[in-house]
Amino acid sequence: MAGFDFVFTYRSQHEPIVGRCLSSARARARQLGLRWRWQRLGPTALRVTVDGNSRRTDLLCYRLERDLPLVAEGCHAPGLARVERQRLGRGFADMTVRGRHVDQDEPMALRGVAETRWRFPPYDYGCPSFPNLLARLTVTEDIIVAWNFNEIAPEVLLEELHTACELVLEELVNRRSKRMSFAELVATADERGALRDASPGLSGAALLTQLKDLRKDVRHRGASGAADWLELHWEDVAKSLECIVDRLNRADSTDPSASMS
Repeated sequence: MAGFDFVFTYRSQHEPIVGRCLSSARARARQLGLRWRWQRLGPTALRVTVDGNSRRTDLLCYRLERDLPLVAEGCHAPGLARVERQRLGRGFADMTVRGRHVDQDEPMALRGVAETRWRFPPYDYGCPSFPNLLARLTVTEDIIVAWNFNEIAPEVLLEELHTACELVLEELVNRRSKRMSFAELVATADERGALRDASPGLSGAALLTQLKDLRKDVRHRGASGAADWLELHWEDVAKSLECIVDRLNRADSTDPSASMS
C-alpha cells in the first residue's frame, strides 16, 4: 500500500470547478479500490489525500489527465469561458500527478494549463531505440487503463496483451530470423532467462502460455473465460511485459544490432 497528499489553493471564482473535479476524481479512485479524501484548510485551500496501491494511483492519474478537462468544461462556472474551464480541469489533473510524484514544500496554486507537464505512466514500456514498437505499446498502455475503468470488453484486452507480448518478444529474441510462433518465442525467451515469474507457482512462461491458449480459444472458438482469467492475471502480464521491454532495452544498449538473437 502507498499514498500521497498535496495541498493547493484556488480562486473563489473556481469553486464550482474544484468541487466537480474533486467528486469526479473520487469516483474514479473508487473504481480502482483507492481512497480519495479532501480536507478544507481555509476558504480556498484544500488538502487532498489518496491512499492505496501505488500502481493504481498511477492508473488514476493517467485517467484524470483525460477526464478532468472534459468534466471542468461541462461545469457551470459563471464568468469562465469553455476553454478556461477546460484548462482549469487539466490544471487540476496536473496538480494531482505532481503531488503523486514530487514533494511539495509549499501549497500549489490551481491554474489553467494548455497541457500537463507531469506524466508518469503506470507501466514503463519505453523503448526509445524502437520507435515503431514504442508507438504500438502506447496503445497497449491506453487499453490497460481503459480495462481498469470498465471501458472495454475483456476480449479486447486479452488480444492486446497477446499482441504486445508477441511484438516485444520478436524484437528481443527473433531479429533477422524466420518467423517463430508465439509458443516458440516464449520458449526461447524463457531459455535465455528473459521472463519473470508471475507469482509463486506460476512461471512467466506458463503465464504467457495460458494467455496464448485462452486467446486462441476466445478468438477462434468463441470461448468464454476471458474476464475471469484477466481478473486474476492481467497485472501479471502487464508486469511481465514491462520486464521484457526492460530486457530489450538492456540488450540493445549492449549490442544494438543483435538483441538476444
